[in-house]
Amino acid sequence: MTVAVAWTLADGTATRAIAGVATASAAVTRPPMGWASWNTFAAQINYNVIKAQVDVMVSSGMKDAGYEYVNIDEGWWQGTRNAAGDITVDTTEWPGGMKAIADYIHSKGLKAGIYTDAGRDGCGYYYPTGRPAAPGSGSEGHYDQDFLQFSRWGFDFVKVDWCGGQAEGLDPRSTYQAISDAIGRATAQTGRPMVLSVCNWGIANPWEWAPGISTMWRTSGDIIYWGQSPSMDRVLANFDSAQHPNAQSPGHYNDPDMLIVGMPGFSAAQNRTHMGLWAISGAPLLAGNKLTEMNAETRAILTNREVLAIDQDPLARQGVKVADDQTGRQVYSKVLSDTRHRAVLLLNRATSPAAITARWSDLGITGPATVRNPWTQTDVGTFTGGYTINVPAREAVLVTITSSAVTPSPTPTPTAPATGAIRGAGSGRCLDVSGASQANGAQAQIWDCNGQSNQQWTATSSGELRVYGGKCLDVNNRGTADNTSVVIWDCNGQNNQQWRFNADGSITAVGSGKCLDVPGNATANGTKLVIWSCNGGANQRWTRT
Repeated sequence: MTVAVAWTLADGTATRAIAGVATASAAVTRPPMGWASWNTFAAQINYNVIKAQVDVMVSSGMKDAGYEYVNIDEGWWQGTRNAAGDITVDTTEWPGGMKAIADYIHSKGLKAGIYTDAGRDGCGYYYPTGRPAAPGSGSEGHYDQDFLQFSRWGFDFVKVDWCGGQAEGLDPRSTYQAISDAIGRATAQTGRPMVLSVCNWGIANPWEWAPGISTMWRTSGDIIYWGQSPSMDRVLANFDSAQHPNAQSPGHYNDPDMLIVGMPGFSAAQNRTHMGLWAISGAPLLAGNKLTEMNAETRAILTNREVLAIDQDPLARQGVKVADDQTGRQVYSKVLSDTRHRAVLLLNRATSPAAITARWSDLGITGPATVRNPWTQTDVGTFTGGYTINVPAREAVLVTITSSAVTPSPTPTPTAPATGAIRGAGSGRCLDVSGASQANGAQAQIWDCNGQSNQQWTATSSGELRVYGGKCLDVNNRGTADNTSVVIWDCNGQNNQQWRFNADGSITAVGSGKCLDVPGNATANGTKLVIWSCNGGANQRWTRT
Protein backbone atom coordinates (compact mmCIF):
# COMPACT_ATOMS: atom_id res chain seq x y z
CA MET A 1 0.00 0.00 0.00
CA THR A 2 1.30 3.46 -0.86
CA VAL A 3 1.24 6.00 1.94
CA ALA A 4 2.71 9.42 2.67
CA VAL A 5 5.85 9.38 4.78
CA ALA A 6 6.05 12.62 6.74
CA TRP A 7 8.13 14.17 9.46
CA THR A 8 8.52 17.48 11.25
CA LEU A 9 11.76 19.14 12.30
CA ALA A 10 12.30 19.38 16.02
CA ASP A 11 11.72 23.13 16.09
CA GLY A 12 8.49 22.81 14.12
CA THR A 13 9.74 24.98 11.25
CA ALA A 14 9.40 22.47 8.43
CA THR A 15 7.21 19.55 7.58
CA ARG A 16 7.84 17.27 4.63
CA ALA A 17 5.96 14.42 2.98
CA ILE A 18 7.31 12.00 0.42
CA ALA A 19 5.14 9.57 -1.46
CA GLY A 20 6.29 6.00 -1.07
CA VAL A 21 5.97 2.85 0.96
CA ALA A 22 6.64 3.40 4.62
CA THR A 23 10.01 1.98 5.52
CA ALA A 24 10.53 -0.37 8.43
CA SER A 25 14.13 0.79 8.85
CA ALA A 26 15.32 1.12 12.40
CA ALA A 27 14.10 4.23 14.19
CA VAL A 28 17.24 6.39 14.27
CA THR A 29 17.12 9.91 15.67
CA ARG A 30 20.83 10.83 15.41
CA PRO A 31 23.37 10.32 12.61
CA PRO A 32 24.67 6.74 12.97
CA MET A 33 28.09 6.45 14.62
CA GLY A 34 30.35 3.43 14.48
CA TRP A 35 33.21 1.77 12.63
CA ALA A 36 33.29 0.10 9.20
CA SER A 37 35.87 -2.30 7.83
CA TRP A 38 36.30 -1.15 4.23
CA ASN A 39 38.71 1.80 4.33
CA THR A 40 41.40 -0.14 6.19
CA PHE A 41 40.85 -3.78 5.34
CA ALA A 42 38.91 -3.80 2.05
CA ALA A 43 37.85 -7.44 1.42
CA GLN A 44 40.51 -8.93 3.69
CA ILE A 45 38.28 -9.51 6.69
CA ASN A 46 37.32 -12.44 8.92
CA TYR A 47 35.99 -13.13 12.40
CA ASN A 48 39.26 -12.37 14.17
CA VAL A 49 39.82 -9.08 12.30
CA ILE A 50 36.35 -7.83 13.24
CA LYS A 51 36.57 -9.13 16.82
CA ALA A 52 39.83 -7.25 17.39
CA GLN A 53 38.28 -3.96 16.24
CA VAL A 54 35.21 -4.56 18.41
CA ASP A 55 37.37 -5.02 21.47
CA VAL A 56 39.22 -1.75 20.86
CA MET A 57 35.98 0.15 20.22
CA VAL A 58 35.09 -0.70 23.79
CA SER A 59 38.50 -0.31 25.46
CA SER A 60 39.39 2.95 23.69
CA GLY A 61 36.33 4.82 24.92
CA MET A 62 34.72 5.03 21.47
CA LYS A 63 31.68 3.11 22.64
CA ASP A 64 31.27 5.44 25.63
CA ALA A 65 31.54 8.43 23.27
CA GLY A 66 28.57 7.16 21.23
CA TYR A 67 30.03 4.89 18.54
CA GLU A 68 27.74 1.87 18.38
CA TYR A 69 27.71 0.18 14.96
CA VAL A 70 30.36 -2.30 13.81
CA ASN A 71 29.82 -2.63 10.07
CA ILE A 72 31.22 -5.61 8.19
CA ASP A 73 31.72 -4.36 4.65
CA GLU A 74 32.43 -6.15 1.35
CA GLY A 75 34.54 -9.31 1.51
CA TRP A 76 32.63 -11.35 4.09
CA TRP A 77 30.88 -13.38 1.37
CA GLN A 78 32.04 -14.88 -1.93
CA GLY A 79 28.61 -15.33 -3.50
CA THR A 80 27.90 -18.93 -2.46
CA ARG A 81 24.41 -20.23 -1.67
CA ASN A 82 22.97 -23.60 -0.64
CA ALA A 83 20.30 -25.56 -2.50
CA ALA A 84 17.58 -23.45 -0.90
CA GLY A 85 19.25 -20.24 -2.07
CA ASP A 86 20.38 -19.17 1.39
CA ILE A 87 23.73 -17.40 1.71
CA THR A 88 26.59 -19.62 2.90
CA VAL A 89 29.97 -18.47 4.22
CA ASP A 90 33.38 -19.99 4.79
CA THR A 91 33.22 -21.17 8.40
CA THR A 92 37.01 -21.40 8.62
CA GLU A 93 36.97 -17.59 8.35
CA TRP A 94 33.69 -17.09 10.18
CA PRO A 95 33.44 -19.82 12.87
CA GLY A 96 29.80 -20.27 13.74
CA GLY A 97 28.78 -18.27 10.67
CA MET A 98 27.70 -14.65 10.57
CA LYS A 99 25.35 -15.06 13.51
CA ALA A 100 28.35 -15.77 15.73
CA ILE A 101 30.09 -12.47 14.91
CA ALA A 102 26.81 -10.56 15.29
CA ASP A 103 26.34 -12.21 18.68
CA TYR A 104 29.86 -11.22 19.73
CA ILE A 105 29.26 -7.60 18.70
CA HIS A 106 26.02 -7.58 20.68
CA SER A 107 27.76 -9.09 23.70
CA LYS A 108 29.86 -5.90 23.91
CA GLY A 109 26.79 -3.68 23.90
CA LEU A 110 27.24 -2.69 20.25
CA LYS A 111 25.19 -3.13 17.07
CA ALA A 112 26.14 -5.17 14.02
CA GLY A 113 26.12 -4.10 10.37
CA ILE A 114 26.50 -6.11 7.17
CA TYR A 115 26.89 -5.43 3.44
CA THR A 116 25.39 -6.53 0.13
CA ASP A 117 24.80 -5.20 -3.37
CA ALA A 118 21.56 -4.32 -5.11
CA GLY A 119 22.60 -6.25 -8.24
CA ARG A 120 23.27 -9.91 -8.99
CA ASP A 121 27.04 -9.45 -8.86
CA GLY A 122 28.44 -7.23 -6.15
CA CYS A 123 31.45 -4.94 -6.06
CA GLY A 124 33.74 -7.88 -5.26
CA TYR A 125 33.02 -9.22 -8.74
CA TYR A 126 33.68 -6.00 -10.64
CA TYR A 127 36.49 -4.69 -8.41
CA PRO A 128 38.16 -7.57 -6.56
CA THR A 129 40.28 -6.23 -3.69
CA GLY A 130 42.26 -8.80 -1.78
CA ARG A 131 40.02 -11.71 -2.86
CA PRO A 132 39.21 -13.33 -6.20
CA ALA A 133 36.32 -11.90 -8.22
CA ALA A 134 33.12 -13.20 -6.66
CA PRO A 135 30.19 -13.70 -9.05
CA GLY A 136 26.77 -13.85 -7.46
CA SER A 137 27.73 -11.77 -4.43
CA GLY A 138 24.74 -9.45 -4.76
CA SER A 139 21.18 -9.81 -3.52
CA GLU A 140 19.15 -9.18 -6.67
CA GLY A 141 16.56 -11.94 -7.01
CA HIS A 142 16.91 -12.73 -3.29
CA TYR A 143 15.87 -9.50 -1.57
CA ASP A 144 13.29 -11.05 0.74
CA GLN A 145 15.45 -14.10 1.41
CA ASP A 146 18.68 -12.19 2.12
CA PHE A 147 17.30 -9.41 4.28
CA LEU A 148 15.32 -11.92 6.32
CA GLN A 149 18.51 -13.92 6.76
CA PHE A 150 20.45 -10.83 7.83
CA SER A 151 17.76 -10.02 10.36
CA ARG A 152 17.69 -13.59 11.72
CA TRP A 153 21.46 -13.54 12.07
CA GLY A 154 21.04 -10.47 14.26
CA PHE A 155 22.23 -7.60 12.08
CA ASP A 156 20.98 -4.10 12.87
CA PHE A 157 22.34 -2.22 9.86
CA VAL A 158 22.73 -3.09 6.18
CA LYS A 159 24.69 -1.18 3.55
CA VAL A 160 23.51 -1.87 0.02
CA ASP A 161 26.05 -1.03 -2.69
CA TRP A 162 25.41 -0.31 -6.36
CA CYS A 163 28.15 -1.98 -8.46
CA GLY A 164 25.83 -4.65 -9.80
CA GLY A 165 22.94 -2.25 -10.00
CA GLN A 166 24.95 0.13 -12.14
CA ALA A 167 26.34 -2.61 -14.40
CA GLU A 168 22.84 -3.96 -15.03
CA GLY A 169 21.27 -0.55 -15.59
CA LEU A 170 18.78 -0.92 -12.72
CA ASP A 171 16.67 2.06 -11.73
CA PRO A 172 17.99 3.29 -8.35
CA ARG A 173 14.76 4.61 -6.93
CA SER A 174 12.57 1.58 -7.61
CA THR A 175 15.37 -0.85 -6.73
CA TYR A 176 16.04 0.67 -3.32
CA GLN A 177 12.31 0.96 -2.71
CA ALA A 178 12.07 -2.80 -3.28
CA ILE A 179 14.96 -3.33 -0.86
CA SER A 180 13.34 -1.12 1.77
CA ASP A 181 10.10 -3.06 1.37
CA ALA A 182 11.99 -6.34 1.82
CA ILE A 183 13.54 -5.03 5.03
CA GLY A 184 10.07 -4.11 6.23
CA ARG A 185 8.80 -7.62 5.59
CA ALA A 186 11.83 -9.11 7.35
CA THR A 187 11.23 -6.87 10.35
CA ALA A 188 7.60 -7.96 10.47
CA GLN A 189 8.77 -11.57 10.86
CA THR A 190 11.71 -11.11 13.24
CA GLY A 191 10.91 -7.95 15.15
CA ARG A 192 14.42 -6.69 14.39
CA PRO A 193 14.48 -3.44 12.35
CA MET A 194 17.59 -2.59 10.33
CA VAL A 195 19.12 0.73 9.34
CA LEU A 196 19.20 0.90 5.54
CA SER A 197 22.24 2.65 4.07
CA VAL A 198 21.65 3.43 0.38
CA CYS A 199 25.05 3.39 -1.33
CA ASN A 200 24.51 4.35 -4.96
CA TRP A 201 27.10 7.17 -4.93
CA GLY A 202 24.66 10.01 -5.61
CA ILE A 203 23.36 8.58 -8.89
CA ALA A 204 19.81 9.74 -9.68
CA ASN A 205 19.84 12.25 -6.80
CA PRO A 206 19.02 9.96 -3.86
CA TRP A 207 18.53 12.98 -1.59
CA GLU A 208 15.30 13.56 -3.51
CA TRP A 209 13.77 10.13 -2.76
CA ALA A 210 15.88 8.16 -0.27
CA PRO A 211 14.69 10.11 2.83
CA GLY A 212 11.33 8.35 2.46
CA ILE A 213 12.81 4.84 2.46
CA SER A 214 16.13 4.87 4.31
CA THR A 215 18.18 6.28 7.14
CA MET A 216 21.15 7.47 5.06
CA TRP A 217 22.18 7.75 1.44
CA ARG A 218 25.57 8.19 -0.15
CA THR A 219 25.94 11.37 -2.16
CA SER A 220 29.25 10.68 -3.93
CA GLY A 221 31.86 8.08 -4.82
CA ASP A 222 34.24 6.55 -2.28
CA ILE A 223 36.31 8.92 -0.18
CA ILE A 224 39.30 6.63 -0.66
CA TYR A 225 39.93 3.74 -3.03
CA TRP A 226 41.83 0.65 -1.97
CA GLY A 227 45.56 1.30 -2.05
CA GLN A 228 45.25 5.09 -2.24
CA SER A 229 46.53 7.58 0.31
CA PRO A 230 44.03 9.94 1.95
CA SER A 231 43.39 13.12 -0.02
CA MET A 232 42.01 16.44 1.21
CA ASP A 233 40.76 17.05 -2.34
CA ARG A 234 38.59 13.96 -2.02
CA VAL A 235 37.42 14.92 1.47
CA LEU A 236 36.31 18.32 0.17
CA ALA A 237 34.69 16.83 -2.93
CA ASN A 238 32.65 14.40 -0.84
CA PHE A 239 31.71 17.16 1.59
CA ASP A 240 30.53 19.34 -1.30
CA SER A 241 28.52 16.54 -2.87
CA ALA A 242 26.61 16.03 0.38
CA GLN A 243 25.29 19.59 0.60
CA HIS A 244 21.57 18.92 0.35
CA PRO A 245 20.18 20.52 3.53
CA ASN A 246 16.54 20.28 2.49
CA ALA A 247 16.79 16.46 2.45
CA GLN A 248 18.08 16.12 6.00
CA SER A 249 15.98 15.77 9.13
CA PRO A 250 16.01 13.64 12.30
CA GLY A 251 16.51 10.04 11.15
CA HIS A 252 17.46 10.91 7.56
CA TYR A 253 21.01 11.89 6.63
CA ASN A 254 23.16 12.81 3.64
CA ASP A 255 26.18 10.48 3.73
CA PRO A 256 29.53 11.77 2.39
CA ASP A 257 31.10 8.34 3.13
CA MET A 258 33.09 6.76 5.94
CA LEU A 259 35.76 8.70 7.80
CA ILE A 260 39.45 8.51 6.98
CA VAL A 261 40.46 10.17 10.26
CA GLY A 262 43.54 8.41 11.63
CA MET A 263 44.52 6.64 8.44
CA PRO A 264 48.19 6.79 7.35
CA GLY A 265 49.04 9.97 5.47
CA PHE A 266 46.80 12.48 7.25
CA SER A 267 48.10 14.93 9.86
CA ALA A 268 46.24 15.79 13.05
CA ALA A 269 45.20 19.13 11.52
CA GLN A 270 43.81 17.37 8.45
CA ASN A 271 41.98 14.90 10.68
CA ARG A 272 40.39 17.75 12.63
CA THR A 273 39.40 19.52 9.41
CA HIS A 274 37.83 16.31 8.08
CA MET A 275 35.99 15.67 11.34
CA GLY A 276 34.81 19.28 11.46
CA LEU A 277 33.40 19.09 7.93
CA TRP A 278 31.39 15.96 8.79
CA ALA A 279 30.24 17.44 12.12
CA ILE A 280 28.99 20.69 10.57
CA SER A 281 27.10 18.54 8.05
CA GLY A 282 25.44 16.36 10.68
CA ALA A 283 26.79 13.40 8.72
CA PRO A 284 26.98 9.75 9.84
CA LEU A 285 30.31 9.14 11.58
CA LEU A 286 31.66 5.72 10.63
CA ALA A 287 35.35 5.54 11.48
CA GLY A 288 37.47 3.65 8.97
CA ASN A 289 40.91 3.61 10.59
CA LYS A 290 42.62 0.54 12.03
CA LEU A 291 41.45 0.75 15.62
CA THR A 292 44.02 -1.73 16.90
CA GLU A 293 46.79 0.70 15.86
CA MET A 294 45.02 3.95 16.78
CA ASN A 295 47.19 6.46 18.61
CA ALA A 296 46.07 8.76 21.41
CA GLU A 297 45.85 11.78 19.11
CA THR A 298 43.44 10.05 16.72
CA ARG A 299 41.40 8.69 19.61
CA ALA A 300 41.08 12.19 21.06
CA ILE A 301 39.86 13.56 17.72
CA LEU A 302 37.31 10.79 17.20
CA THR A 303 35.96 10.98 20.76
CA ASN A 304 35.88 14.75 21.37
CA ARG A 305 32.51 15.14 23.07
CA GLU A 306 31.87 18.74 22.01
CA VAL A 307 32.59 18.04 18.34
CA LEU A 308 30.42 14.92 18.47
CA ALA A 309 27.62 16.97 20.04
CA ILE A 310 27.66 19.27 17.00
CA ASP A 311 27.25 16.30 14.68
CA GLN A 312 24.67 14.61 16.88
CA ASP A 313 22.55 17.67 17.63
CA PRO A 314 18.92 16.47 17.77
CA LEU A 315 17.64 19.20 15.45
CA ALA A 316 19.59 17.38 12.69
CA ARG A 317 20.08 20.49 10.59
CA GLN A 318 22.84 20.36 8.01
CA GLY A 319 25.20 23.29 8.13
CA VAL A 320 24.91 25.63 5.14
CA LYS A 321 27.32 28.03 3.49
CA VAL A 322 26.54 31.58 4.59
CA ALA A 323 29.57 33.44 3.24
CA ASP A 324 32.02 33.01 0.37
CA ASP A 325 33.64 36.43 0.26
CA GLN A 326 36.72 35.40 -1.66
CA THR A 327 37.38 32.31 -3.73
CA GLY A 328 38.06 29.39 -1.42
CA ARG A 329 37.33 31.23 1.85
CA GLN A 330 33.99 30.09 3.16
CA VAL A 331 31.85 30.13 6.30
CA TYR A 332 29.33 27.38 7.12
CA SER A 333 26.74 27.70 9.86
CA LYS A 334 24.69 25.00 11.56
CA VAL A 335 21.70 25.97 13.69
CA LEU A 336 21.65 23.89 16.87
CA SER A 337 18.67 22.78 18.94
CA ASP A 338 18.97 25.82 21.21
CA THR A 339 18.70 28.37 18.40
CA ARG A 340 20.88 30.86 20.28
CA HIS A 341 23.76 28.51 19.43
CA ARG A 342 25.55 28.02 16.14
CA ALA A 343 28.26 25.64 15.09
CA VAL A 344 30.42 27.50 12.59
CA LEU A 345 33.13 26.20 10.29
CA LEU A 346 35.56 28.62 8.66
CA LEU A 347 37.06 26.80 5.67
CA ASN A 348 40.11 27.88 3.70
CA ARG A 349 40.24 25.94 0.44
CA ALA A 350 43.09 28.09 -0.87
CA THR A 351 46.78 27.19 -0.90
CA SER A 352 47.89 30.00 1.42
CA PRO A 353 46.75 31.05 4.92
CA ALA A 354 43.90 33.52 5.04
CA ALA A 355 41.92 35.54 7.56
CA ILE A 356 38.26 34.51 7.46
CA THR A 357 35.42 36.30 9.25
CA ALA A 358 32.19 34.84 10.56
CA ARG A 359 29.81 37.80 10.67
CA TRP A 360 26.94 37.69 13.14
CA SER A 361 24.60 39.06 10.46
CA ASP A 362 25.40 36.09 8.20
CA LEU A 363 24.74 33.67 11.06
CA GLY A 364 21.39 35.21 11.98
CA ILE A 365 22.48 36.20 15.49
CA THR A 366 23.04 39.46 17.30
CA GLY A 367 26.01 40.35 19.42
CA PRO A 368 27.80 40.32 21.60
CA ALA A 369 28.36 36.59 21.24
CA THR A 370 30.72 34.12 22.88
CA VAL A 371 33.02 32.00 20.73
CA ARG A 372 34.18 28.60 21.96
CA ASN A 373 36.79 26.19 20.60
CA PRO A 374 35.27 22.69 20.85
CA TRP A 375 38.61 20.98 20.18
CA THR A 376 40.21 22.51 23.28
CA GLN A 377 36.85 22.87 25.05
CA THR A 378 37.68 26.43 26.03
CA ASP A 379 36.03 29.82 25.46
CA VAL A 380 37.93 32.08 23.06
CA GLY A 381 36.18 35.28 24.09
CA THR A 382 33.15 37.50 23.52
CA PHE A 383 32.94 39.50 20.28
CA THR A 384 30.68 42.11 18.72
CA GLY A 385 29.71 41.92 15.07
CA GLY A 386 31.78 38.92 14.12
CA TYR A 387 34.81 36.73 14.69
CA THR A 388 37.94 36.69 12.52
CA ILE A 389 40.66 34.06 12.61
CA ASN A 390 43.61 33.17 10.42
CA VAL A 391 42.95 29.75 8.89
CA PRO A 392 45.86 27.69 7.52
CA ALA A 393 45.79 26.65 3.88
CA ARG A 394 43.52 23.69 3.10
CA GLU A 395 42.24 23.54 6.67
CA ALA A 396 39.17 24.56 8.65
CA VAL A 397 38.50 26.06 12.07
CA LEU A 398 35.45 24.78 13.93
CA VAL A 399 33.85 26.91 16.65
CA THR A 400 30.57 27.22 18.49
CA ILE A 401 28.97 30.60 18.99
CA THR A 402 26.40 31.55 21.61
CA SER A 403 24.36 34.74 21.40
CA SER A 404 21.73 36.27 23.61
CA ALA A 405 19.33 36.63 20.68
CA VAL A 406 18.65 35.51 17.13
CA THR A 407 17.13 37.23 14.15
CA PRO A 408 13.77 35.93 12.88
CA SER A 409 15.29 33.85 10.06
CA PRO A 410 18.37 32.06 11.41
CA THR A 411 18.85 29.85 8.35
CA PRO A 412 19.72 31.66 5.12
CA THR A 413 17.29 31.12 2.28
CA PRO A 414 18.96 29.84 -0.90
CA THR A 415 18.79 32.39 -3.70
CA ALA A 416 19.08 30.01 -6.64
CA PRO A 417 15.87 28.84 -8.32
CA ALA A 418 15.14 25.13 -8.34
CA THR A 419 15.43 24.72 -12.11
CA GLY A 420 15.36 27.07 -15.06
CA ALA A 421 17.13 28.62 -18.01
CA ILE A 422 20.27 30.76 -17.83
CA ARG A 423 20.25 33.56 -20.41
CA GLY A 424 23.30 35.44 -21.67
CA ALA A 425 23.04 39.23 -21.26
CA GLY A 426 25.10 39.95 -24.36
CA SER A 427 23.55 37.40 -26.71
CA GLY A 428 20.03 36.98 -25.38
CA ARG A 429 20.51 33.25 -25.95
CA CYS A 430 20.46 30.46 -23.36
CA LEU A 431 23.06 28.19 -21.84
CA ASP A 432 22.57 25.00 -23.84
CA VAL A 433 24.10 21.53 -24.30
CA SER A 434 25.14 21.02 -27.91
CA GLY A 435 22.81 18.69 -29.79
CA ALA A 436 20.87 17.93 -26.60
CA SER A 437 23.59 15.34 -25.96
CA GLN A 438 23.82 13.59 -22.60
CA ALA A 439 27.32 12.23 -23.25
CA ASN A 440 30.27 13.16 -21.06
CA GLY A 441 32.25 15.90 -22.76
CA ALA A 442 29.31 17.36 -24.69
CA GLN A 443 30.04 21.04 -25.28
CA ALA A 444 28.16 23.85 -23.54
CA GLN A 445 27.07 26.58 -25.95
CA ILE A 446 24.53 29.36 -26.43
CA TRP A 447 21.34 28.76 -28.41
CA ASP A 448 17.91 30.29 -28.89
CA CYS A 449 15.99 29.83 -25.64
CA ASN A 450 13.46 27.04 -26.16
CA GLY A 451 12.69 25.56 -22.74
CA GLN A 452 13.96 22.10 -23.65
CA SER A 453 15.67 19.84 -21.10
CA ASN A 454 19.16 20.67 -22.39
CA GLN A 455 18.55 24.26 -21.29
CA GLN A 456 17.10 23.49 -17.85
CA TRP A 457 19.75 23.97 -15.16
CA THR A 458 19.42 23.22 -11.45
CA ALA A 459 21.63 25.25 -9.13
CA THR A 460 22.35 23.03 -6.11
CA SER A 461 23.37 24.09 -2.61
CA SER A 462 26.86 22.70 -3.24
CA GLY A 463 27.41 25.03 -6.21
CA GLU A 464 26.68 22.63 -9.05
CA LEU A 465 24.76 23.50 -12.20
CA ARG A 466 22.98 20.26 -13.05
CA VAL A 467 21.28 19.28 -16.28
CA TYR A 468 19.37 16.04 -17.04
CA GLY A 469 19.52 15.30 -13.28
CA GLY A 470 22.96 13.71 -13.09
CA LYS A 471 25.21 15.77 -15.40
CA CYS A 472 27.07 18.87 -14.24
CA LEU A 473 28.45 21.94 -16.00
CA ASP A 474 32.17 21.18 -15.95
CA VAL A 475 35.43 23.01 -16.73
CA ASN A 476 37.08 20.52 -19.04
CA ASN A 477 39.90 18.47 -17.48
CA ARG A 478 39.92 20.76 -14.39
CA GLY A 479 41.56 23.47 -16.48
CA THR A 480 42.30 26.92 -15.10
CA ALA A 481 43.62 28.74 -18.21
CA ASP A 482 41.71 31.29 -20.24
CA ASN A 483 39.79 29.68 -23.11
CA THR A 484 39.39 26.29 -21.39
CA SER A 485 36.23 24.72 -22.78
CA VAL A 486 33.10 24.18 -20.70
CA VAL A 487 31.33 20.83 -21.09
CA ILE A 488 28.96 18.55 -19.19
CA TRP A 489 30.15 15.54 -17.21
CA ASP A 490 28.88 13.09 -14.60
CA CYS A 491 28.54 15.04 -11.35
CA ASN A 492 31.50 14.17 -9.13
CA GLY A 493 31.78 16.90 -6.49
CA GLN A 494 35.07 18.32 -7.75
CA ASN A 495 35.58 22.08 -7.73
CA ASN A 496 35.68 22.29 -11.53
CA GLN A 497 31.95 21.54 -11.30
CA GLN A 498 31.20 24.29 -8.78
CA TRP A 499 29.95 27.71 -9.83
CA ARG A 500 29.18 30.91 -7.94
CA PHE A 501 26.53 33.42 -9.04
CA ASN A 502 27.77 36.97 -8.46
CA ALA A 503 25.86 40.18 -7.87
CA ASP A 504 26.96 41.62 -11.24
CA GLY A 505 25.44 38.66 -13.12
CA SER A 506 28.70 36.86 -13.77
CA ILE A 507 29.15 33.17 -12.96
CA THR A 508 32.52 32.21 -11.51
CA ALA A 509 34.05 28.75 -11.89
CA VAL A 510 35.16 28.02 -8.31
CA GLY A 511 38.11 25.82 -9.26
CA SER A 512 39.74 28.41 -11.52
CA GLY A 513 38.33 31.72 -10.28
CA LYS A 514 37.43 32.60 -13.89
CA CYS A 515 34.10 33.46 -15.44
CA LEU A 516 31.71 31.63 -17.76
CA ASP A 517 32.31 33.44 -21.04
CA VAL A 518 30.93 33.68 -24.59
CA PRO A 519 34.15 34.09 -26.62
CA GLY A 520 34.62 37.26 -28.63
CA ASN A 521 31.27 38.73 -27.54
CA ALA A 522 29.67 36.41 -30.09
CA THR A 523 25.90 36.10 -30.30
CA ALA A 524 25.44 33.31 -32.86
CA ASN A 525 23.72 30.01 -32.12
CA GLY A 526 26.24 27.28 -31.41
CA THR A 527 28.97 29.54 -29.98
CA LYS A 528 30.94 27.30 -27.65
CA LEU A 529 31.44 28.47 -24.05
CA VAL A 530 34.75 28.78 -22.19
CA ILE A 531 36.14 30.23 -18.99
CA TRP A 532 38.00 33.55 -19.13
CA SER A 533 39.42 36.06 -16.69
CA CYS A 534 36.48 37.97 -15.23
CA ASN A 535 36.09 41.40 -16.85
CA GLY A 536 32.47 42.46 -16.29
CA GLY A 537 31.60 42.33 -20.00
CA ALA A 538 28.11 41.56 -21.25
CA ASN A 539 29.42 38.25 -22.61
CA GLN A 540 30.12 37.21 -19.01
CA ARG A 541 26.78 38.27 -17.51
CA TRP A 542 23.83 35.93 -17.18
CA THR A 543 20.29 36.00 -15.80
CA ARG A 544 18.34 33.07 -14.36
CA THR A 545 14.76 32.67 -15.52
